[in-house]
Amino acid sequence: MKKILLFAVLLCAASAALGAQPLPQGPPGWEDLEKRARFGLSQNLADYLFLGTLNADVQYSVHRSWTLQAGAKYNNWTWRHRTDDQFESRQQAYYIGARWWPWYTYSGWWAGTKLQYREYNRGGIIARETEEGDAFGLGASAGYSVHLNPWLDVDFGIGFWGGFARYVTYACPYCGERIDEGSKAFFLPDEIRISLMFIL
Repeated sequence: MKKILLFAVLLCAASAALGAQPLPQGPPGWEDLEKRARFGLSQNLADYLFLGTLNADVQYSVHRSWTLQAGAKYNNWTWRHRTDDQFESRQQAYYIGARWWPWYTYSGWWAGTKLQYREYNRGGIIARETEEGDAFGLGASAGYSVHLNPWLDVDFGIGFWGGFARYVTYACPYCGERIDEGSKAFFLPDEIRISLMFIL
């Protein structure tokens, strides 16, 4: 509950700092978008394909070329081949950030950055070892949004993140035998985005 409250406070602080400014004049046809293109709600299909990770992302336009972003991911599933063999990539993650759109929001190329917290438990996929812990860091991503119609985009992107993690490593996903623990710095791929974005 404390993590959710901290996430809400950070989101409110970011919104207050930037302010919801009127969208300035843009390219031809921008007037129609200006009246409605404030919120973008998206679901990343690539996350669902990776062991069923539930996810949601919301963006809010504060300028012709800027959106604030907040989102969450959740996966609590353990997958078993046999009774004594399992693999998982469980997590709960929360992030806030911003995206820059060179043309205008919700269309074309974009680049973003975010502050992210993730509680995770993963292992048994490539190797027998399982690692669980808490990670906190900064992420960067870039991509392209294809405008299908006034209310729907397909959003493509890739991202990386780095920071620090407190972790415990176990010999296997189910045995509970600790083989390492401590803190470490990391730099890892964060996500692949193939998402549907609904624009309100």
